[in-house]
This record gives sequence, C-alpha cells and structure tokens, in this order.
Amino acid sequence: MAKATGYSFKNVAVVVDGQAATGFWDGDDAFVAAPVDDIGSLVTGANGDGIFSQRAGTPHTLTLRLMHTSPTHKLLMQKWARQRAPGIRVTPFPVSKMDVDSGEGGATAHAFIQAAPTDGSGVNATVREWVLVTPDWEPYIPI
Repeated sequence: MAKATGYSFKNVAVVVDGQAATGFWDGDDAFVAAPVDDIGSLVTGANGDGIFSQRAGTPHTLTLRLMHTSPTHKLLMQKWARQRAPGIRVTPFPVSKMDVDSGEGGATAHAFIQAAPTDGSGVNATVREWVLVTPDWEPYIPI
C-alpha cells in the first residue's frame, strides 16, 4: 500500500540568536544550508590505488530569504551594523533549523554575516537575502 506524507514550512523552525525567525519570503528556498566545500577529495596514484582525504570541518553558508518587513530582517540589520562598527569585536551568534516532520535540520553556535541583502524598491516588494557563514554546521540526522 502506498504511503502519503505532507510538508509545510509552518513545521520548520529557524532560530537566529535565540529568536524564532519569521517573515520568510515565498518560495522553495526560504532557508538553505549549503556546504562551502566538497566533503573531501580523491587522489589516484600511478598504479590506480586511491586515497580519499576527508575534510575535518563542516563549513556552510546559511541563506535566509526574508521579507523587508520581517522582524528577523530587522534583527540581522542590527547585527550587521554592530559587526561592521569600528572598534567592535566581531562575535558569532547561534543559528538552528529543524523540520519537525522529517527531523532534518542543523545548528551552529558560530554564525557570522557574510553578505547583507540588496535594498530593492519598486512596483512589488523584493526579497532580502542574507548569507551567513559558519565553520561548524552540525546537521541533525533523522532517525
């Protein structure tokens, strides 16, 4: 017998610096965690033997696509201003994501803002795309 399941972004929880993230933009990529590098690389010797070198770190970019009215956009604007202020020590902040239906997600205690969004205005509202970076994204492994 076939099995049917469902999905809703309402069942995805993203937390930025202890605050529930809200005001995500529409689309299939409202939150994306992407590895910065390949997991490793393969070297093949002259005789055909190979060795796979696996990277020790888990660096990722975390992309949040938000509406300009989003409280999370405002929070990130404030964090970006502090991160860019002269004489202020750049400090990381935690980010986590959990899909309660599938158990997929991940977390880091060490996110930084890599890229702030462009500020587009016109006939229609436009997305505010924040790119965060972390050296140690730890994925949740669904059971």
